[in-house]
Amino acid sequence: MRLSAFAGLGSFVLIIAGALVAPPLWNAPGTDASAAHVAVYLQANHGRSIAGLFLYSLAMGLFLCFTGGLWSWLRRIETAPQALSSVFAFGAIALAVLIFVAFATAGVMSYRPQQPALAASLSDMTFGLLALSGIPTAVCLGAYAGLVFRYKCLPAWTGWLAVLAVDAHILIAASFVSHGSFLSLESPVIVWVPATFFAWILAASVVLARSAAPSD
Repeated sequence: MRLSAFAGLGSFVLIIAGALVAPPLWNAPGTDASAAHVAVYLQANHGRSIAGLFLYSLAMGLFLCFTGGLWSWLRRIETAPQALSSVFAFGAIALAVLIFVAFATAGVMSYRPQQPALAASLSDMTFGLLALSGIPTAVCLGAYAGLVFRYKCLPAWTGWLAVLAVDAHILIAASFVSHGSFLSLESPVIVWVPATFFAWILAASVVLARSAAPSD
């Protein structure tokens, strides 16, 4: 339990470090930007993008350690057939897979100079994968909230924070609904919605660390 908490805290720290190193998402070319503009932007920020992706990838690796430990603890609390804890685990795995695929796509588009048309397509695919990761994220956090509310195993406020993140990530999954508006790829929702997920990682890690007995 204590090691899981440290993994979660490490994941949060690396996410913040990655955000400071990588080019700010709000400065990325919008969906109405030309393909040539996207290609120029990617090469101008080549070094920062690769370094940021490396830190984000390490953070997601620690996230898997965190959720793996948290799942092991939650399933001991939940009564059979332990459906909610299983949903939590599978949701965490699914969201991590989608995010890693998005990171790979972002790495390919930043690794070497790309033709404008390909650069624009890879950029859209990266943001699209990140947007679709909102569905398994909502599933994962919804299961966590259900466990917290039902078994009162952790503070209820962490469950409500998870509910807020669930609503936000359902919203981010709707980024394909319209083009060039608030609900579109590379709009402000891409920046602010993940912040609710990161806040949950920090909150859950802190309460786990405080709840862990020395023997854990």
